[in-house]
Amino acid sequence: MRKRLAFLALALAACAQAGCAWLGPKSIRSSRAAYNDAIIATDSEQLLGTIVRMRYGEPSSMLLVSSITASMHVSAMGGAQFGFGRASNYAGNLIPLSVGGDYEDNPTISYTPLQGEKYLRQLLSPVPLDVALLLLGAFDDSPEVVMLLIRSINGIQNPSVLPGATVPADARFTRIAELLAELARGGHVEWVQRPEATPAFALVLEGDGEPYAQQVVELHRLLGLTAPRPVGRVTRIAISGEAGSGGGIVLRARSLYELFDVAAASVEVPAEHLASGVAPALPQLGIAGRGIHIHSSESAPEHAMTAIEHDGFWYSIDANDADSKLAFRVPTALMSVQLADDSDRDRALPTLTVPVSR
Repeated sequence: MRKRLAFLALALAACAQAGCAWLGPKSIRSSRAAYNDAIIATDSEQLLGTIVRMRYGEPSSMLLVSSITASMHVSAMGGAQFGFGRASNYAGNLIPLSVGGDYEDNPTISYTPLQGEKYLRQLLSPVPLDVALLLLGAFDDSPEVVMLLIRSINGIQNPSVLPGATVPADARFTRIAELLAELARGGHVEWVQRPEATPAFALVLEGDGEPYAQQVVELHRLLGLTAPRPVGRVTRIAISGEAGSGGGIVLRARSLYELFDVAAASVEVPAEHLASGVAPALPQLGIAGRGIHIHSSESAPEHAMTAIEHDGFWYSIDANDADSKLAFRVPTALMSVQLADDSDRDRALPTLTVPVSR
């Protein structure tokens, strides 16, 4: 009997040890995706909340998730009940062997407030030219992204708002954005960086055929440049952020704050909030914000990519609205590049650590 009990005890211990080994990789596989999904969802909600508060003229702030430390606790137990002596001593013990376990995930989450002079400069400064060109290439020169991100090109202005209801947007800028998209869809556009050259950036157009040549000539004309005659297979146009740098493209991007401002002007505000003055009236949007639609409703939306509640109403971006989702990705990407760079941010900023106790 003693040998049998010892064997059972060893079997229970081995079972518990195997359970721990199984739970380790299993917990990483499940919890990593869950944490990542939660960060993405809350980042989107935080950004949408900032945009909505800007629309209402209210102050806002942001917290960056700087670290997550997940502490996992696994325990296992086993038991055995065997009868000795008379049958009445162990009557009712239906389960002679028992095994139990417990698994807990206790994260400690650290938040860093985005604040200070460096944050303000990053928020208000135009997006750097190299970052702007990377974004244009990443989004395949989408007209919506060009009109949202670029403030002016060769003196052709793309204002966030129009100066008056009777003043139309400059049709040249819209056509330039459309041409770049048409050329990109044909595989003719590449934004390149040449560190050894001055200026260091260029728009490279490559292709052949009459439709391609007509698009290249029209693009040069709209930009106020002289098109090559005849149009060669490869055309390079220098790009800079300042005038007088070689007669190519002078491109100026918006700041992250301007992107927030454009999105804020696209918020659908309830009529009672406009009438009461809770939300200020805004001038007519330019072409920059035409692809963004942030809806309001009295109840939580059913099919939203992201949604937040503010002042008794829900504000959301529809999950089926491809243009608005694309426009929302631009400031989201810039936030990760300009504001959430741990290696370059001031380490002296305060950090809020929130433990989740058992």
